[in-house]
Amino acid sequence: MKISNMTRLLAQSGLMAMALFAGSRALAQDAPAETKARSDEGDIIVTARRRQETIQDVPATINVVTPEALARSGMSSLEQLESVAPGISLDSPPNGNGVGIAIRGLGSAPGAASFDSSVSLFIDGIYAPSSSEFSASLFDVERVEVIRGTQAALLGKNTSLGAVNIITRKPGDVFAIDATASYEFEFGSARLAGGVDLPIAEGLAVRVSGQSTDDEGWVRNVALGRNAQRTYDDAARLVAVWQPSPGVDVTLMAQHDVLRNRGSAAEFVATNGTPELLAALAGYPGTIDARLDRRNAVTDSRGDGREQFTSLETNKLALTANIDIAGYTLTSITGLSKLKDFGKTDADFQPGDYLYIDSGERKRQFSQEVRLASPTGGTFDFIIGGLYLDSRFVTNPIIAASYPFGPAPGVNIAGSERTNFEQVSDAQSLFGQANYTLAPGLRISGGARFTWESKAVNLSRDILVPGFFSIVAYPPYAPFRKSRSEQNFDYSAGVQYELSPQALVYASYGKGTKSGGYASSVTLLQDSEYRKEVARTAEGGVKLQSASRDWTLNIAGFYTWVDDYQLITFNGLQFVIGNTDLRSRGVEVEAIWRPTRGLKLYLNNTYADARDRLTGLKIPRAPLWLGSAGFDLSTGLSDNLEARLNGSVEYRSRQYYQQDLANAVSSDPFTTLNLSAAIGSSRRGWELRLIGNNVTDANAVAFAFPTPFLAGNQNAISERGRTISLQLRIEYQ
Repeated sequence: MKISNMTRLLAQSGLMAMALFAGSRALAQDAPAETKARSDEGDIIVTARRRQETIQDVPATINVVTPEALARSGMSSLEQLESVAPGISLDSPPNGNGVGIAIRGLGSAPGAASFDSSVSLFIDGIYAPSSSEFSASLFDVERVEVIRGTQAALLGKNTSLGAVNIITRKPGDVFAIDATASYEFEFGSARLAGGVDLPIAEGLAVRVSGQSTDDEGWVRNVALGRNAQRTYDDAARLVAVWQPSPGVDVTLMAQHDVLRNRGSAAEFVATNGTPELLAALAGYPGTIDARLDRRNAVTDSRGDGREQFTSLETNKLALTANIDIAGYTLTSITGLSKLKDFGKTDADFQPGDYLYIDSGERKRQFSQEVRLASPTGGTFDFIIGGLYLDSRFVTNPIIAASYPFGPAPGVNIAGSERTNFEQVSDAQSLFGQANYTLAPGLRISGGARFTWESKAVNLSRDILVPGFFSIVAYPPYAPFRKSRSEQNFDYSAGVQYELSPQALVYASYGKGTKSGGYASSVTLLQDSEYRKEVARTAEGGVKLQSASRDWTLNIAGFYTWVDDYQLITFNGLQFVIGNTDLRSRGVEVEAIWRPTRGLKLYLNNTYADARDRLTGLKIPRAPLWLGSAGFDLSTGLSDNLEARLNGSVEYRSRQYYQQDLANAVSSDPFTTLNLSAAIGSSRRGWELRLIGNNVTDANAVAFAFPTPFLAGNQNAISERGRTISLQLRIEYQ
């Protein structure tokens, strides 16, 4: 048995044992589950500004995803975050594990491995810039915070357009165990997850948790007779909290995640007859229908009918220490992460041996942050600190082409090449933010971050098999080196006024910078450098809430403009790097109403008019409207039995996926209906839930791109179809 299969079997066996043990104990004794992020009707606590604050007191637009929301949706991956965090867009490329995330219509596109995301990811305070890390498993979290707008002054590097902050679940001070098992009936997918709290000694506790998912895909491959993209994800995490004395706490987090994908979800949606001809030449006539119908015929280009696959392994280590010094808190956060991503891709997205990519990426990152926070509650408070970060990224993809045609008779698009890319970068920054109370209820704030960053890259390209493709289309390069350095000053300023303890109005302005660098996938290596991206956001809003928490209404208006937005475009033949200028303006509304005990109604909506400032045209991945509306209902059936019903409608307007709107495939407006019903202990000792996502089986384009080397043809990935899952969750302490 292969090691990876044995690891998977052990993980599943352990989680199943956890579920059986918890089940036997929970059926005998129900126990309440602690939820640190929030109670159903209490305040939501966030750390978006590096302090614990209630969300209604933060002068910014923040969405919080709680463990309850994750459980209701059955989600297990960050790629599904948009289903529970309205107003964000997540897109996956047709090959590889990168994910592009956009907030308010702005964000980095997927597929550029060496790009840092403009919407940054933080896991327990550790910066995770790679788009591949948005593909990781999402499990056993205390909460997920989605922070909108420019946040660079306080949050850190490359948060020019927003941030996603994941806080993992910490161990409790008593023995506790929980387990979740689910099975999806439409495609046969399954998930096991669980965790255990282990008090070791006075002041020392450990939590061990894990998740194993088996997603059987939603697109039918008619050539191979199986579904794609099939995903297998196994993850484990250890969190240890040590409190050696009052005022001192140390937290260690270690996580290991292995994600494997089989098959491709890409299908043809527009053809001129050439793909059909090539499919017939490969022995698969009639397998291309040029309709978005969750049906394709992609096979691995090694000529043996196998599927393409990718594998992503991530390892993270975070050590956080907090020391109380006369009311001031000194915090140290040390992070180390390693990433390995490789795969074999059928890049022609059809049957046959025409275009093949053998890819591999490796990344290592070390970070150290130290900050000092003053006490709060007085006239003046502050946070000051510094960050050091260094990383190394290496990729050596091999691309082979073998098309039976070319630019001239007798000159076919054929040959293979290997591009060698190694980038080393380091950054240091000093930052601070202060808040000052001018008068009762009136506060002003200001923040700044100075960053010094350098990058050096080694580039070359080798001919493996000579031909037009490897000599002309992707020419060879002898090894050469390029380097760059930059100094950036980012800042923020704001004012807020409490009209009452339940009413806050605010205005803010911030500047954030995403550093420049080098693209690993560009065709002409001498043109790989791109300039830094600078975003500025002005925002004003009001936050209202009743004293009884029966209703909440938050409204914010925003205007963001981006200079030198980092852009990489595939035109069907080559990857081209460039910079352009964008802007987005609009309004966000969040409303929650609890008309009676046990019933919550909610609405989240984002209107964002995002356009290219140079052309005036709409930009890719930027729907004008994006949001959701729904309800949560619970009612007691007996002293210890409760029924729960949840429903939501998620919607987005039309959007595009390529810069050339005239020749790009667009996505029609897309609306899904999601329902779930559960029965369980009123003290949440156990719950059995039926979950239906996209119950009407609606479909639209989730991502689209021009077919490589076949002008006039387009490929797309469809949205996931209807899923019906049965989920059992058990908790004991």
